[in-house]
Amino acid sequence: MGLQSNQGSGVFLSISNGKLVRQFKSPTDHSVSRVNKAGKEVHEEFYDSLIGQIKDLKTKETEYGKFWVITVTDGSINYMLEMKYSSGYSVSFLKALPNVDLKKPVTLSPKLYIDGDKKSSVLFINQNGAAIKHHFTKDTPNGMPPLEKIKVKGVETWDDTKRMEFLEDYVKTHILSKISVLPEVSEEEAPF
Repeated sequence: MGLQSNQGSGVFLSISNGKLVRQFKSPTDHSVSRVNKAGKEVHEEFYDSLIGQIKDLKTKETEYGKFWVITVTDGSINYMLEMKYSSGYSVSFLKALPNVDLKKPVTLSPKLYIDGDKKSSVLFINQNGAAIKHHFTKDTPNGMPPLEKIKVKGVETWDDTKRMEFLEDYVKTHILSKISVLPEVSEEEAPF
């Protein structure tokens, strides 16, 4: 289970361009180095999926915005997967989450689809060899509010504020009571 090549009690992951990403302070045998937006050199390893049991789900606020953090364990290692609060990755995950058996392992696989200049991102959940379907859909919203068309500085755009508030509330009232929360791993334990 898990990413198979990590050691320690907590591994911090993010998602970029349809891949799971783990950053390191120094280059590794499998890392790719690049300069990030802040001008700092980072060393990253990329993975296609993460296998384990969901043990916690929470939001956190940072100087870069609000994020979801999913804690997944493979029994010996806790993986903290961080994704932007209202990204395609988080929304697809949250829409399917009510259909997951939280007592069993899942496989989380991010994907990025590009069609011309349009990008769409998805975090697929598989369990027992089958894809988990969305509980909240356009045809069967199950209480989830639709996107709202609003004007921002004279330009029409889609607003997902009510939808994200609904999904966050749903997690707090229906999901968290079903998973066992692990002790938190501090940010200081992160390798970057």
